[in-house]
Amino acid sequence: MGDTWLQRSRAAIRWVVVAATVAILFRVASGHTSELRAIDLDFDIFWMANAAAATTAANLLLPLGWRQILVSFDQALPPGPAVRLWCLAQTARYLPTGLLAIASRLQLAAKAGVSRTITASSLAIETAALFGWALLVSAIFTPSIALPIGIRWLLGITCALGLINSPWLTSFACLRLSRFKKLNLPKPHARSIVQSVALLGASVATRAIGTTCLAVGLLGIDSSDITLIIGAAYAGVAAGMIGITPAGLGVREGVMTAILANRFGLSDAAAFALVSRAWEFGFEMVFLVVASWWGRDNRSISDSDKDSSASDAKL
Repeated sequence: MGDTWLQRSRAAIRWVVVAATVAILFRVASGHTSELRAIDLDFDIFWMANAAAATTAANLLLPLGWRQILVSFDQALPPGPAVRLWCLAQTARYLPTGLLAIASRLQLAAKAGVSRTITASSLAIETAALFGWALLVSAIFTPSIALPIGIRWLLGITCALGLINSPWLTSFACLRLSRFKKLNLPKPHARSIVQSVALLGASVATRAIGTTCLAVGLLGIDSSDITLIIGAAYAGVAAGMIGITPAGLGVREGVMTAILANRFGLSDAAAFALVSRAWEFGFEMVFLVVASWWGRDNRSISDSDKDSSASDAKL
């Protein structure tokens, strides 16, 4: 009875978080009403469908990349439950400070049998890898008028070297933490770290494709604008990861608007920045529902298999 009450309470809290997230984004949208009225969107179904497919694929690759980090520490989770756990924790990232998202993942992973130390380490590795990929894409695609060429070269080379040497850097960091913080951190497997960084990079690339398709579908951009769209999108992502606002709300849109304004005008740039964030959030929520059922079904199958094995053993 007590466990059922706790489960219902946790489920209620998660849905409250989702509702709060919707409210936050609605508040952001209300502040940009004039921009949304000024823009003339095309809604090209073909490109919108491609954007939807790319966004969904990017959403799937993120938790799979995180799961591979756990594998590197010999803490494997089945794909379904890992995706479900990651998505449930992510619903809290739009709330102030973002600490609830971290605490949520620590708690959910602990219930799945993953130590809190390993989960915290995986979060740090995941964030560092995503930040590195975002900066690398920004360095490659952001126009020099927004980011000086010297800084672009410095960022690009630094991030590329960091991502290439991620297995060694991860092992070094884990060793230092184990010595100075008295943490029981095993040495991660280099192969799994490489796979996780590659999966996270694939997610970044796929999301860039989705953002480009969305821009074509809504703004009718041509091929000459593709690099500008990608550069602006990931400059905003990188700035949002540094900013203090939850999930980079406001910071991301502001940076993206500033970079796109010279080409598309202030109102169109601001509106697209807001629409792209709303698009991302909408697919995150849809993916959360699907992932929740996927992980739950896999867990039920696993439990039934265990029960069946136990019955066979008794016979």
